[in-house]
This record gives sequence, structure tokens and C-alpha cells, in this order.
Amino acid sequence: MHDLIIVGAGPAGITASVYAARKRMNFLVITRDIGGQAALSYDIKNYIGYQFITGPALAQKFREHMEQFNVEVKEGESVTSISKEGNIVKVKTDKGEYTTKTAIIASGRVPRKLGVEGEEEFKNRGVTYCATCDAPLFADNEVAVIGGGNSALDAALQLIKIAKKIYLINIAPTLRADPIMVEKAKNSEKVVIYNSTKVEKIIGDTFAKGIKISREGKRDLTV
Repeated sequence: MHDLIIVGAGPAGITASVYAARKRMNFLVITRDIGGQAALSYDIKNYIGYQFITGPALAQKFREHMEQFNVEVKEGESVTSISKEGNIVKVKTDKGEYTTKTAIIASGRVPRKLGVEGEEEFKNRGVTYCATCDAPLFADNEVAVIGGGNSALDAALQLIKIAKKIYLINIAPTLRADPIMVEKAKNSEKVVIYNSTKVEKIIGDTFAKGIKISREGKRDLTV
């Protein structure tokens, strides 16, 4: 039985693992991947100690830091349940079961889905949740990015160098991302911003070809 199990290996989980290693605890890290959502970002300028670093490069630094402390990591495992029986915490994954005295949940967030018609049908066939991973697939094409926060703006800014045009679809009246990111998007001739706009449907045949949106009371507009 472990003293501690840490679920997740983003910045929070890795920080916890370093402290646990320094205290010589018997512990384990369980994670789907190293780096969390930070690993999916291209342009990171707000991580202390780095004026600029890419997400994949930062994730590699995380990995090297854990390796320095010989942290035991079960990478590629997803936690399915956590339960407590007396003083024992049981952590079940898709590959096994572990017991511990204490668990730290640092699993972070996953991309929020739209829940619209066509989203599941065209997943990985034009619908993607990782611009860092899949942006090259959209070279010289018109692309829609859904959202108005930092993740959406980060994706749009990555695509500026690759895509022909980017439609930024934001359900809110204004973009809520950091002002510096909003300014960059507005200054690009490639980015067209649709505020107060809702995605109604993703359309296509073999691959996604467009989206139907409702905007300012008008429905069934196609982008």
C-alpha cells in the first residue's frame, strides 16, 4: 500500500510529486499523460521562469523533473473510481487497482464538448480538441474555433500561421480571454470574430465541411 497516490500530472500533480519525493514518501502518480492541458498550448508566456516556452517543451521539462526524483508514474492510465474503506483509499483505473492512505486529485480539466448534432459523428474527421496536435491538418483551409476563453484564443493564434481563415465563434457578447490574446486575434486579417453566436450543428459528409450557427436572432446561417 502507498502512502500517497497523485491523480494527474499537470503542473499541480507534478508539484505534489516533487514534494512527496523530497519527503521520501512511498507514492505513485497515475495519469493519462504528462503536462495536462499546458502540454496542448503552443505559446506560453505566463509560466514563471520562462519568457516563452511551448506546451510540449514545458511538458518535457515536467517529465525530466520527475525523472530526477525517480517518481513512479503509471502513464496512460485513466482513473475510473476512487473509494474509501476505513482508512484505506482504493483507486481503480482502466488497467488495475491501487491502495493508498491518501489521494491527491489533480486531474485538471478536459475539453468541454458542444453537445450538438454532428460533433461525435465528425470527431477526428474535422472536429478536434487539440490545435497543437492537429493544426497542420488544416493548412490553407478555413477553420472554425469555438469559444472565447484562453484555450480558444490560443488555438486561433496557432492557426493564424497555417489556416486560410479562422472563424472565432463565441457564445458570449465579448471575448473573455486575456486582453493580450484578444488584441492579437483582432489585429489579424485572418480572424473573423462572431460574438453572441451559438453553434447549432456541424455538417459534412465524410469529413466536417461547415457549421450552422444562430446569431442575433437569425438561425441556420452556414459558415
